[in-house]
Amino acid sequence: MRLVLYYCPHSCATVPWLALKEAGAPFEVRAVNLPRGEQLTPEYRRINPKQAVPVLLIDGQPLTENVAILLWIGRHFAATRLVPTQPDAELSMISFLAWCASGLHPWLTPNAIPQRYCDLPDSAASVRRCAHKMLQARYAVAEQMLADGRDWFFGEFSAADPYFFWAFRRGTQFQVDVSGLPRCRAHLERMQQRASVRELVAFEQTTLEQFAKVP
Repeated sequence: MRLVLYYCPHSCATVPWLALKEAGAPFEVRAVNLPRGEQLTPEYRRINPKQAVPVLLIDGQPLTENVAILLWIGRHFAATRLVPTQPDAELSMISFLAWCASGLHPWLTPNAIPQRYCDLPDSAASVRRCAHKMLQARYAVAEQMLADGRDWFFGEFSAADPYFFWAFRRGTQFQVDVSGLPRCRAHLERMQQRASVRELVAFEQTTLEQFAKVP
């Protein structure tokens, strides 16, 4: 089986990158330079008409959307226990992943591209300020999920943890105030100690350096 992940540093394609590493799955990476608009090219749109990352090519067949990709990884590398096999537990996991996709991710994007949300002059700061408030409220929900000394969202490390890690780390990169979220910050620190995340950080830097060399 040949796996190819279309990826851009700091994007939500970070999530399946980490999941594949945690699963020990062999995969290739094809970098997509989103700031340069490579996702808009006819070549890329043939792979993903949604014009976004991630895409996981599985023997040439594209699978998009993080929830679906994470479920596929969990089911095909079941020994890693990234996704529960018990139906009720699997549904709880899907609920959490969907929340990351629809409850967290949409409030990160306004920080990167505020002009999509308001085109009035000098509105970017207001858009970002509102997005920060929404993120803080949602991070507070995760803070409660990590109560009772829980290290990981589902008791043991699972696909939920890379997804939240990306969403929380991205918020800190946008200077969201997370000082009142000690459990979420501790989760971030635990993730940063994992071999997959240390490898990710180095890979991100290398990829960004390659992007910078393109005229």
